[in-house]
Amino acid sequence: MFVMNRKERSLKWTALAIATAVLVAPAAYSGSKLQTFSKLQGPKATTSAKAVKKAAAQTYDRFIVTRAPGANAKLSAAAVNKQYANAASKLGIGIAPMRTLATGASLIRTDTKLNTAAMKELAIELMKDPSVIAVEPDLLKHKTMVPNDPGYAQQWHYKNGPGGINLEPAWDITDGDGIVVAVLDTGITPHTDLDANILPGYDFIIDQEVSVDGDGRDANPNDPGDWHAGECNIFGIPEDSSWHGTHVAGTIAAATNNASGVAGVAHGAKVQPVRVLGKCGGYTSDIIDAVTWASGGSVAGVPDNATPAEVINLSLGGSGACSVAEQTAFDAARARGTTVVIAAGNSGGDVANFSPANCDNVVAVSAVGPTGTLASYSNFGPKIDVAAPGGSGAQPAADNILSTLNLGLQAQEGPGYAWMAGTSMAAPHVAGVVALMQSAATTPKTPAEIEKILVNTAHVGGLPGGCSWASPCGSGVVDARHAVAVANGSEPLPPDPQAPEPEPPIELENGITVTNIEVAANGVIKYQLLVPNGASNLLFAMYGGTGDSDIYVKYGAEPTNTSYDCRPFTASNNETCFFPTPKGGVWYVNVKGYRASAGMSLYPSFVDANWPRRVDAKASALPNHRTSVNLSWEKGKKNIDIYRNGAILKTVRNTGANTDTFRIIGSGTMSYKLCNNQTQECADPVEIQYNSSK
Repeated sequence: MFVMNRKERSLKWTALAIATAVLVAPAAYSGSKLQTFSKLQGPKATTSAKAVKKAAAQTYDRFIVTRAPGANAKLSAAAVNKQYANAASKLGIGIAPMRTLATGASLIRTDTKLNTAAMKELAIELMKDPSVIAVEPDLLKHKTMVPNDPGYAQQWHYKNGPGGINLEPAWDITDGDGIVVAVLDTGITPHTDLDANILPGYDFIIDQEVSVDGDGRDANPNDPGDWHAGECNIFGIPEDSSWHGTHVAGTIAAATNNASGVAGVAHGAKVQPVRVLGKCGGYTSDIIDAVTWASGGSVAGVPDNATPAEVINLSLGGSGACSVAEQTAFDAARARGTTVVIAAGNSGGDVANFSPANCDNVVAVSAVGPTGTLASYSNFGPKIDVAAPGGSGAQPAADNILSTLNLGLQAQEGPGYAWMAGTSMAAPHVAGVVALMQSAATTPKTPAEIEKILVNTAHVGGLPGGCSWASPCGSGVVDARHAVAVANGSEPLPPDPQAPEPEPPIELENGITVTNIEVAANGVIKYQLLVPNGASNLLFAMYGGTGDSDIYVKYGAEPTNTSYDCRPFTASNNETCFFPTPKGGVWYVNVKGYRASAGMSLYPSFVDANWPRRVDAKASALPNHRTSVNLSWEKGKKNIDIYRNGAILKTVRNTGANTDTFRIIGSGTMSYKLCNNQTQECADPVEIQYNSSK
């Protein structure tokens, strides 16, 4: 969790200092003065390897059980409870149902906290019921924020500089009027620069330890503060209240041209505060329900949202893969027409390992500083859509993001302003731009259209510094003017950016063991094996090493978490997939880390029937309407029959090569098939295009 601590280095700015700051950057403040101010502590160091290892050892007692569509309607409560009772008896733990989520998934709780090995045992037991497709921990999500030191206040991030979003020209078109942006965060505090743009929201936190306010779910999203005495981080360091949601909301829709405070990206839009983060963070289950409600879906026990949001901002996250439960909620929100914008996270790693930004059907946002270079704390990777200003995370404070805040250290005090840095600050810039786009569009854009416009218009400005297609952090920095112009139809959509080349799978060889395999938790190593026609007894066997990894095997295409021909899913690295009569062609194997694993071996084998394989044909034109086709192949028996266009052409001694020359006028297609002599032990046919010469 990235939070700020203002107690040790408190500083109040004088009116003279504020006036000077305004004179330096008048457009950022529209000539206003800041009445009060708060400073931030410097950014925390990047999480150490020791801290990562400690975090990986976390235990959990809340789990989300997702079943296949329609399965819930076929199961009685008694049948479900019996499944839980059987699993509890087998594993020697207590399992209690808690509630059903808005997506239909079930939330359960165990009487003891389970480590990753025990969690997998629980998943294995429950997934013996084929209707159960996923059993995942109900994770606490955290604010993705990096604090920093003070300096002059200037909203460089709205300008047309290297790291800015070119906002001012977009304001000539729209201010976001008529659009609702839901901010799923710590809630909201009263603020003179925000109150006029706040709609009724909701508090979705049920757990009393997380909630702090002690009244469970209700229609009051007020932020009571999330300070703690050190119990919420791995270092045991006390932290003051962050007022994180108030800062995020101010970036989106702080009142502008009101002779007070700061400007908001979409200051004509309305913010709907939805409280999902409290002390120590917030549970995935509450966030799922909040996403459903904010986008216009129904949640049991909660009145329907009278003003569903066109945009949802999630400046929160945690480690791990995108859960099935989360993805279901985001898919449903997208289907309702809501664009979900999510901060990439501040761990300086691949966003593929951090949810919910690694989910599909969302807009994932990395962070840049004022130079337009990827911030050192920002996550990156192919899952990132675009970058946006999040601040440098270092001195001077003016290189970071200024927005609204409360000045209380623990409980609320007066309204103020503060600089913060992080992908938490980058995401609301994008959410605000989406509000501008929807407000300017003649008819509402679908979330898919919004995402494409953001990606394609950002790409025109080039990749952020420190990024490449080999190390991606989004197509570029968001360009508000260009995105709004495309959304309202005054400019055409730019072409798609070039897609990065995927890493090719590692080639396996029959009977050759790959040793010392190492894969991170949720990491994937890809392999492929060419199996010839006629082979039998295909085996993939993984064994040995430490940790817990799984193999996923599929013929003809790379396997995924939900599409495979074999996935043993055991509680160790010892897994095998066996196919007595495999198809000829390429078989793909993914080794995926359920936990960080090292020292494993992977043994591929098959019984080779010695049919011809790897047939290649190359045609070349010769004079007098003749064409020459050079054939080459591997393996096969002593003599080879060569078929052309389905008829036998000749039988040759197996030297691995042969030439076919024929006379024909014009161009066309020729098919060749190679078989062991007088058998149907054949390689797959190959076709060539020919064009004879005069």
